[in-house]
Amino acid sequence: MIAIMWQFDVKKGREGEFEQLYGVDGEWTAMNRHTRSYLGSSFLRDQNRSARYIVIEYWSEMVVYERHRAYRADAIASLEGRRTALVESVEPLGIFTALDVPDRAGPTWSQRDGS
Repeated sequence: MIAIMWQFDVKKGREGEFEQLYGVDGEWTAMNRHTRSYLGSSFLRDQNRSARYIVIEYWSEMVVYERHRAYRADAIASLEGRRTALVESVEPLGIFTALDVPDRAGPTWSQRDGS
């Protein structure tokens, strides 16, 4: 299992829109749920800097994640275009081997639905 992490610094006043786009019921997460190897994500907001977020996506393997990115390139580009209006910066933090993951429950965990 891999974990892909990004840090987002959101424009002041656009936090709610960003949360709607990337949160548990957001379009970004909904798009990922169409792929069987998407296992879920954690969506975190910094307690000290309310405009800073971390998104961690969990995927079964890198090759399937890369295929997903290629297959959904148009949808990804569209959502990333919308994201550009909401954020000051996006920083990829890396791709990690997931050694331990949280239980798939709770408000920060978004798991793939059964479809």
